[in-house]
Amino acid sequence: NKKVEEANLTLGDMEASKKRFTAENADLLRQLQELESNANLLLKNKSGLVSALEEQKRIADDEAKDRISLLGKHRNLEHEAEGLKSSFEEETSSKENLFRQLNKALGDADMWRQKYEIDGLAKAEELEMSKLKLQARLSESQSTIEQLNNKLTQLDKSKTNLQGDLNEMSTQLDQAQILNDAMEKKAKQFDRIIGEYKSKVDGLSKDLDIAQKDTRNVSSELFRIKNAYDEAVLQLEEVRRENKNLSVEIKDIMD
Repeated sequence: NKKVEEANLTLGDMEASKKRFTAENADLLRQLQELESNANLLLKNKSGLVSALEEQKRIADDEAKDRISLLGKHRNLEHEAEGLKSSFEEETSSKENLFRQLNKALGDADMWRQKYEIDGLAKAEELEMSKLKLQARLSESQSTIEQLNNKLTQLDKSKTNLQGDLNEMSTQLDQAQILNDAMEKKAKQFDRIIGEYKSKVDGLSKDLDIAQKDTRNVSSELFRIKNAYDEAVLQLEEVRRENKNLSVEIKDIMD
């Protein structure tokens, strides 16, 4: 009878252990499922952040290309402005030379006219010849003056056009500088956003590593508990067989 009671007590302990192991097994399975769900969620968040990071990098690269293109246009505009300024200075110098030539021609005409008036009739023939020469030279000078005036008019028009082009180039240059400053600010902002995304991705990677480590630990614990559960089941079956044998022996004794 004592052996039967001990067997029954052992059987009850084994049943209680079985229930406890079953409850712990269910709890661990639930925790494992939660960890797997969290790990999957972290993987999705990491994938989304990596995609967003790649998109921000692509946008930053496009902005950098646009900024380089604008800088190139800015330099081209500066070179064109320098060329226009040089052309304007050359045209101004040509205009001053034409004025000097015109004043010289007028001075020569006045000199010959004064000489004619002083020498008088004594040098009438000479003066007549000189007059013809002067008339020819005057005609040539007048033609030269007309040409110079026409060229001066053209130079004034060219000056006006060049000044307008220079003003337009200056306006475009200012706009390019403003746009360049805005692009630099935007590039700095993109660098800051990319840094934040990198920090978030690093944090999620660490969380994912921790979750995977916890998952491995839980899996190991679950494997250990499963082995213990299987061993307890075997022990329970052994106790049941012994209990059955004892029951048969007791029955034989009672008979």
